Amino acid sequence: MRFASVLIAAAVAALVLAAGVAAAADEVLVEAESFDHLGGWVIDQQFMDVMGSPYLLAHGLGRPVEAAHTDVTFPKAGTYRLWVRTKDWVPGPDHHPGRFMVVVGGKPAKAVFGTEGTGWVWQDGGTFQMDRGPARVVLTDMTGFEGRCDALYFTTDPDAKPPAEPGPAMDAWRRRLLGLPETPPSAGEFDVVVVGGGIAGTSAAVAAARLGCRVALVQDRPVLGGNASSEIRVHTGGDTGPNIVGEINAQYNAEAGAEPHPTLTFDDRRHAIVRAEKNITLFLNTHVFRARTEGDRIASVDGKDIRTGKELRFAAPLFIDCTGDGWVGCWAGAEYRVGREGRDEHDESIAPEKADAMVLGTSLMWGSRKTDHPVAFPELPWAQEIAKDMEATGGNWTWEYGHYLDTIKDAEEIRDYLLRAIYGAWSNAKNGSNQAKYANLDLSHVPFVGGKRESRRLIGDYILTQGDIQASRQFPDGVAHGSWSIDLHYPKDYEKYPFRTYAEFNKVKPYPIPYRCLYSKNIANLLMAGRNVSLTHVALGSVRVMNTGGQLGVATGAAAFLAKKHATTPRGVYEDHLRELLDIIQGRGDYEGALEPTGEAARIAAEPVPVPTDLAVGTFTASSGRCTGGYPLSDVPEELIGLPCVTVQRGPFGEPGAAYAFTVDRPATVYLAVHDRADARLPKGWEKTDLRLHWKTGNDAKTYTDVVWRKDVPAGRVDVPPHLGREGKYYGVPHLAIVKPKEGKDVTVRPVNE
Repeated sequence: MRFASVLIAAAVAALVLAAGVAAAADEVLVEAESFDHLGGWVIDQQFMDVMGSPYLLAHGLGRPVEAAHTDVTFPKAGTYRLWVRTKDWVPGPDHHPGRFMVVVGGKPAKAVFGTEGTGWVWQDGGTFQMDRGPARVVLTDMTGFEGRCDALYFTTDPDAKPPAEPGPAMDAWRRRLLGLPETPPSAGEFDVVVVGGGIAGTSAAVAAARLGCRVALVQDRPVLGGNASSEIRVHTGGDTGPNIVGEINAQYNAEAGAEPHPTLTFDDRRHAIVRAEKNITLFLNTHVFRARTEGDRIASVDGKDIRTGKELRFAAPLFIDCTGDGWVGCWAGAEYRVGREGRDEHDESIAPEKADAMVLGTSLMWGSRKTDHPVAFPELPWAQEIAKDMEATGGNWTWEYGHYLDTIKDAEEIRDYLLRAIYGAWSNAKNGSNQAKYANLDLSHVPFVGGKRESRRLIGDYILTQGDIQASRQFPDGVAHGSWSIDLHYPKDYEKYPFRTYAEFNKVKPYPIPYRCLYSKNIANLLMAGRNVSLTHVALGSVRVMNTGGQLGVATGAAAFLAKKHATTPRGVYEDHLRELLDIIQGRGDYEGALEPTGEAARIAAEPVPVPTDLAVGTFTASSGRCTGGYPLSDVPEELIGLPCVTVQRGPFGEPGAAYAFTVDRPATVYLAVHDRADARLPKGWEKTDLRLHWKTGNDAKTYTDVVWRKDVPAGRVDVPPHLGREGKYYGVPHLAIVKPKEGKDVTVRPVNE
């Protein structure tokens, strides 16, 4: 009988786990992220290593999201007390912006949730008289402003209360109620496990797979790309190198608020290329949360599905940490650093005099769109106290926060502070003295996933420094090259606007990055790529951009292949097989073409990516900001003022300025203001004039110059060539076209979006 009871209990536990709900005789735990229907709520896993779990977030940009619901089976009839784990993310007597309701079996809880305590707490939801069997549980968002629900706990014990703090006790309690096994089942047999699916991790996985390794690519979001994905929308800066990175990166000309956003196309392309690699097994929505070691080696890592809670164990001879935060290395006991080194440690002139904990911050890039009707937005005292008097309708990388905080432990606080700043500045714009100007604007994109720049840096056999970069020091094991300036960010006006930053750029020439920065100093089978590699804070300012990180990923994927081939370690590859590693990366000898796509991947990589150009049409004035609202003009030719103008938003300055087109309904003269780069040229038919435009970036006092060209055009389409002029590695600002009609008549200018 006891054996039968154990089997029945195990079967029930298995069924319950599959549904994301666990039940004992008198208690039921429901993980919110496992709800059958999420409605408009989204799963946020970013902070689960700190607060203990993924959770549901009501990210509605100020509009209540669609309700989430699931059916919960109660094991017996009785009176159940409800506890809801939630967070009042802006505590205060008149705040509580993340309010939501819980309805159980058609009966609303007496409490409104998201209104009590500081941090993550279990809020008492009162009691419910429940029948045995299923009942529907509904989460109803009340505000659209980031309400959050981690879990719901029902118990017939009136004195029972869940563990208050995240940690071993809460983890054991959850595992017991969910019936999770102590040892997760195997995810499969692999030669290398890549943790982190950003540009670096995806590049590493593709490289290893094309060389014949069986690869597990584990990513904790539903999309690949990391900061370059449609969730965060950061341009991929730096050079792509010769292999793979150019297939999966994201180069485009659009602001964060553009809809539909070009990153959606790049997301699809990236996924298709990975799916086409038969040696890659892709595990999306899977968060790796611990490592198991044997001596100085990682034996396995465990991952959890962020929706179902199902766990898997990933074992392999080799691991590549592309998490950005260096989580795999941290769990395995790898040596790492956080913060800024002192000036004397590596003789870095840009470093502070003494070491400190300051880091580069996290950004949320956001935007709005124009509609054909007024759109209201409420006054938000809880957000305006952060934004103060700032008005804004969009924001780029300069919306950054967290320099003086722990970007891992305080990551949720950092993200939430930026959300308050954004909502406050937007509310000011919609309700202030300029509200008529912004009446028809609506928020189009505010991310909830933070674009992080810096946290842990895992230490390898070599630490790259400012001196190495600025001297373009040549290394025998250079496996990638950097080209981005040493780009370090600092708060612009920390007392008033702690969320706004500026950048200090220190120019560099292309420089090699040594392979010794890409494997752990003390964990024998750990490689790393992306921003968590072995370098100083100052050096990170250049290496951290994503195309460079992708090059590092390719190098680690190739190194993993060689470690497998020669039954050695990543350090052994450096010591005994460096020439072979360089041959793979450079496509020489036996490895010519080894990293190039084949089959379906080759077909996908060869397809051109349609990129929206996000053209702006306006009227040219002395304050028009080059017709786009950016780059304010300081001096303009009077004969051009008041004419129609058209241009395109600028993407990465490391890529040519985009070509674009527009139509005119009558013959006209087009004046083209071309950013004055040393080798800028225009095709035949354009005539150089003596006119000049002068403008500033807005972040400094330096004045830049545009040379004005002209061309007479008939009615119809006007094609503007790309801006190919550059100095060093930087291309110019895209052309600004100003249209003057013939014979003084009005001319209608319409953008051509292709």
